[in-house]
Amino acid sequence: MGGLKTAWSLKTLSNRQIASRVLFALIIAVVLTTCGICSWNALKLLGKPFPGFFFNERMAVGAMGQPHWTGMEAGLKTYDRVVRANDKEMHGIRDLEEVVRRGEIGDQVNYSMERDGRSFEVPIPTMRFEWTDLMLTFGIVLFFSMVYLIIGLVVFVIKPDTEVSWVFFSACMLQSLSSVISFDVEATHLGFVRGYLFDESVLPAVVMHLSWIFPERLEIFSRRKHLKFVPYVLSGILFVLLEWVYPGPSFGSIYKVVLLFVLISVLSFVFSISYAFVRHRSALARQRAKVVLMGATLGLPIPALAPLLMILGISPGGGKVLSNFSSIPILLFPVSIAYAIAKHNLFDVDVYVKRAVGYGIMTAVVGSAYFGIQVLIESAFVGPVFGEYAGKVSPVIFALVVVFLFNPLNRRVQEGVDRLFYRKKYDYRETVTKASDALSSVLNLEEIIRKIVHTVRREMFIDTSGVVMVASGGTAIQGYFAGDPETGGGSEEKTENNRRERGEEKDEIRAVAFPKDDPLVALVSREKKLITKYDLAEDPRYASVRDSCAKRFEEMGASMAIPLVYQGEVEGILAVGHKKSGHFYSREDVDLLTTLAGHGAVSLVNARMAEQMQKEEIVRTNLARYLSPQIVDKIVKHDVQVNLGGDRKVVTVLFSDIRNFTTITESRPPDQLVHILNEYFTEMAKIIFDHQGSLDKYIGDAIVAVFGSLIPLENPAKNAVAAAVAMMKRLPALNLHWEARYGFSMNIGIGINTGEVFLGNIGSPERMEFTVIGDAVNVASRFSGLAKAGQVLVTKDTLACLGPGGNTKELPPAEVKGKSGKMEVFEVVYAHPVS
Repeated sequence: MGGLKTAWSLKTLSNRQIASRVLFALIIAVVLTTCGICSWNALKLLGKPFPGFFFNERMAVGAMGQPHWTGMEAGLKTYDRVVRANDKEMHGIRDLEEVVRRGEIGDQVNYSMERDGRSFEVPIPTMRFEWTDLMLTFGIVLFFSMVYLIIGLVVFVIKPDTEVSWVFFSACMLQSLSSVISFDVEATHLGFVRGYLFDESVLPAVVMHLSWIFPERLEIFSRRKHLKFVPYVLSGILFVLLEWVYPGPSFGSIYKVVLLFVLISVLSFVFSISYAFVRHRSALARQRAKVVLMGATLGLPIPALAPLLMILGISPGGGKVLSNFSSIPILLFPVSIAYAIAKHNLFDVDVYVKRAVGYGIMTAVVGSAYFGIQVLIESAFVGPVFGEYAGKVSPVIFALVVVFLFNPLNRRVQEGVDRLFYRKKYDYRETVTKASDALSSVLNLEEIIRKIVHTVRREMFIDTSGVVMVASGGTAIQGYFAGDPETGGGSEEKTENNRRERGEEKDEIRAVAFPKDDPLVALVSREKKLITKYDLAEDPRYASVRDSCAKRFEEMGASMAIPLVYQGEVEGILAVGHKKSGHFYSREDVDLLTTLAGHGAVSLVNARMAEQMQKEEIVRTNLARYLSPQIVDKIVKHDVQVNLGGDRKVVTVLFSDIRNFTTITESRPPDQLVHILNEYFTEMAKIIFDHQGSLDKYIGDAIVAVFGSLIPLENPAKNAVAAAVAMMKRLPALNLHWEARYGFSMNIGIGINTGEVFLGNIGSPERMEFTVIGDAVNVASRFSGLAKAGQVLVTKDTLACLGPGGNTKELPPAEVKGKSGKMEVFEVVYAHPVS
């Protein structure tokens, strides 16, 4: 649903798209309003008398009716014209309604009818219009209307703003209106007939338009876009003519032209579907044609056979079949078109087609066997043996035969159908085993990639395949391909022999540079699902990246990109080209590719872990210069070392500075000074590490430490103050050592502040420097400068974090460089060690 929300968010729509949504809403409103009005007036017919047949303004018998209606039982046929009723001339629908209303329900009305230029008399009793009549007439057309409405609405919502979806939506809306208005034309006579004539005139033009752009756009209409207006002009002319002559006698002749136009538009659509299926110019178009042909196969036979069965009198009910119900399967046809338009990845089509054919054969075999067993038992065994008791014995014997014979036969037929229609093209077990053995035998990353690429190409007969390595965050690292990307994205009609003749059978692995912000890599990493080039071309959710991603697909010679997912993270992308056979990928192909992608993801992770282990000691050594061993372990364990970005965080910063260091440097030789500073920094760093702090940097003689930066601490301020006190207590012992050896001692001052900083990890995974930037760092530095020898000064923000029990005293406010006004200053009180 996330994609639909994006596609329909007004904030992301252009003015043209907003206008499109408004028009869409208006059309839906018109259809629903019309359905509502027709429904209300249909309900008004309940309990009222009617002639026993429906009729229109031309006083012709309507197509709707039920076998038990008196008009149907009297032999009336569609288009029979009412001339007189009870010797009264019929000039319009009100005349006939008046005749029916004057009599009692059940009274006989003598009609003079006209059929094909011949007149005949027929008496027909009037009837009461009941709930069953309403449901079996208006209920059916309302059902059809709602189904067409829903089909068109769903397709447009899923795939808005495309020509195909707009044309199909228009066809569904016209058909929806035509269905529900047809009842008004024949029964309620509200005056919607003009709308019906409009629908009937325009619908064939819309169908013809759809045939020119679906399942693929015909080239002539791509070059000459004005041609698509021709059928609409013809529709306009026909509508004007129908409106002009209706309900006059010449209406029938013009309406036959409309019916001819309907036939031509349907044939045009059938030709378009058949052409796409046979031509093989586009794999996607062929798959769509399969879907529609399957819908036609499943949906059209029953509606076509129903009238024939009624004529022959072999249908249930003695030949009285409800034609409205028999028309319901035809809905499978528009549903199949809707599915083909809205569904991008038609990987299941072959499976569905095989299943439909397979189960059709199975049903025919099983049904014939069932009927044959029943006839054989009754005619050859039960009748001769049991005589007059055959009727009672036959069901028992038949039940026993079904249990012990028919069910095993059914299972055998099912197994045969499965073997015939569901035989897999690949030996999945062998292919997956080969891939698993190949991938688990090595831990070298480059070799793993080579195995994945070659396994996919050789086992599945694909022209081009490759793997794109992906870092955390969905950024590309490097791509590795085999095959020829320049030919992989070309015509899908190439055969394997043609490819070999052109020298396209290439097995060498080529490294291809990818930008870190590659849009296709980012898209697959975000979606974490298979993306095809057809998705990009047709899914409105990808409109913003359509061109850039399509260009990347073309450069890779790929038709699909499959994520290599391990524990919810995309480790890489498997890009595959076209099948060398020229066929479209099936669901079986996709399932196998997905399985191989899963194995590949695990292998990539294992190879990366092996390389990571080799680098870990180097990383630990470098990190140990700045952090305590405990923090190093946590950082390595949580993979923090590869996070080279930055973050804002509230931390506590400690600045320690040697007093009068400039004077000390002037009185000591450089080598001695370096030795003293190294001893000093080593001891102070150990104390900082012991208190879970990180050593940010050395600035001359100053130490900058941060608490609560990378690893969360319960109270970073307390850790920082404790570390500062420990540093002060450790310094006297160092001074005793230096005085004895060099005749030298030093004093330090420490400033501590708590606040938000920008923490950036700068460098590479092998060597990092953790740097904090911000006003909080500057204030800590200023307080370090304010501190006298042996003093630990903290700010008010740090004091607030210490909570009760902090042993501090308030000093006079002081001016701090870079701050307006004076700042409150607090000194940490601690027991000074005895020198």
